[in-house]
Formats: sequence, structure tokens, C-alpha cells
Amino acid sequence: MKVLFQIRPDYLQNPAGDTVQIVSTGRALKAIGVDVAISTDPNVLLVDFDLVHIFNLTRIKESYMYFLNAQKQKKRVVVSPIYWNPDAFLHRKEAKPQDLASWKFTQPMRARVVRECDLLLPNSHLEIENLSGDFPNHAPFEVIPNGFPDSFIGIGPEALRQRFPTLPQDFVLCVARISPRKNQHELAKACKELDLPLVLAGPVNDRHYFNLSRSFSNVIYLGTLHGEILASAYAAAKIHALPSWFETPGLSSLEAAACGTVVLSTDQGSPREYFKDMAVYVRPLENETLQRGLEQALNASPTPLMHHVRANYPWSKVARSSLEAYTSMV
Repeated sequence: MKVLFQIRPDYLQNPAGDTVQIVSTGRALKAIGVDVAISTDPNVLLVDFDLVHIFNLTRIKESYMYFLNAQKQKKRVVVSPIYWNPDAFLHRKEAKPQDLASWKFTQPMRARVVRECDLLLPNSHLEIENLSGDFPNHAPFEVIPNGFPDSFIGIGPEALRQRFPTLPQDFVLCVARISPRKNQHELAKACKELDLPLVLAGPVNDRHYFNLSRSFSNVIYLGTLHGEILASAYAAAKIHALPSWFETPGLSSLEAAACGTVVLSTDQGSPREYFKDMAVYVRPLENETLQRGLEQALNASPTPLMHHVRANYPWSKVARSSLEAYTSMV
């Protein structure tokens, strides 16, 4: 089987969760014999491909063009929507009115894609419920969860400690792009109140917000980490905190859990479907719950969630489920 993946053109220059999902899914599918290619060309010829798999309907402009091209060439289209209605985030007091207007203006494009594609692959049942609320008339779906790299199992904190020898022994880690949606500023404030060092890792999407988040004396920024050093950072952390405005469910939360770290997660989006009662949850609209959540996480055990995530969400297992979904429609 030959599958073409399509995603926004800057997926490598501006990495985010969709970047991790497309790269990790492709690598795991190749390992089980699927011929996977990635293209950001909206006019790519599709004659050699069995189907087109499009990632991310939040940033819809490019995805819509990929969809129209596949439809024109009569190719089956699979869509990983990575979708959650951002209404609360777009109505926060710091939000720009034009962002909400742009979201509403582009909803008809999302509606057409989810209605006319051949198969939706949401990352959770909660995601398809949220999508159904906005687009009741949608294509058939199969839930394919997100995952973590199988290679992360067994990596300890030594590599991180060797590269960054001055890091404190106990710290809170947040691996995410630095942006208002990830809520690092409020996390930094809560950690400061509790005298907890906060280590941030990830690309900077918003320089002003990054400077605000780094203005606290307890914050350390390590840049963007990958591979073994990223897994080692998870293993070294006392808590991994991702108090975003919403997540589906947060790839870094999955990765941290697999590495044996206590997970503090937003309660908005699909994290509860993945982590059950084995994570600590906070509500981003209520900043006082973040400090209480951190205090609770300091005394929580990572072991139950680690075993649960390792058993259910390695990328190798996700790839087999993806291939079954492809096979059902070709």
C-alpha cells in the first residue's frame, strides 16, 4: 500500500503536535511495510497513491487545498482532524477579535472536509463528540489514538543531567511550544508561588509570551529537545505539567507518562479518555486550581499511569490500528 501524507508546509520549521503525529505515524507505518510519502504540494499528482491522509483541520487553508486536489483526482481521503473547538480560548480577555472572526469564517471549509472525506481518524471518542457538535453531518470515523515512541522506554535521567549539570534535582517540566494556548505563563506563576523550579522545552511560537513566561526567576529554558535527550528530560522531571486551554490529549503528556513521570494535565479536551484517574487535572480558566494541582502532583505516584500508557499507546501499536483503518476502505 502506498499512502501520501499531507500537512501544512511549515510543519518542520514550526513544529507542533501535528508534526510529531505525522512523523511518528509515518515512521511506524514504514516499519510494518507501508510505503509512506509526505508532500506539502497542493497540486501533487496522486496517480501512484492508494489514498491521501491529511493531518490537521485547525489550520484549514492548506488542508482544504489538499482535500480539493485529492477529490479532483478521485482519490480516497483520510483525515486526522486534530480538532477541538477553541471557543473558550478565543474568548479569553487577551484574545484578538480577528482570531475569532477568522475561525468562524473558515468553519465552512472544515465542514466540507469532514462531510466529504472518506474516513475521519480522530484521536479519541471525546474528539469526535466535539467535532460532531460543530459538524453533525460528518464522514464515518475510526478512533486512532496518539502515541509515544517505543524507544523512550528504559531511558533514564543521566543524559539530561550530563548535558545540563546545573539543573536542580527536583523540577517541574513543560514540553510544548511556547504560546498562550499552552498556558506556560500561569504555570510559571504557580510554580513560583510554590518555590518550584520550572523547566520549559519547546519551540517559541510567541516571543512576547515567551519573555513574559521567562520573567520569573524560577524558570529555566532548554530550547527544543528531541529523541533520547527529550526522553531523559521526562525521566528526570518530578512532574510534567501541561495546563493548556485544551489538548487532544497532549503528546508530551503521553511521552512523559511513558517515561515514568507524574502527569499534570488540562481537563479540557481528551486527556481524561487517555489518562483516566491516573493523572492530576486542572482547569485553565481557574488559575487557583493550578497551584493545588501541583501540590497534589508532588505526592502522586507515576507508576499506574506509566504501565497504562506503555500497554496501550506505543506508536507501533497505533500504526497497526492505522493500517487496519486504511485497509478497510481500499
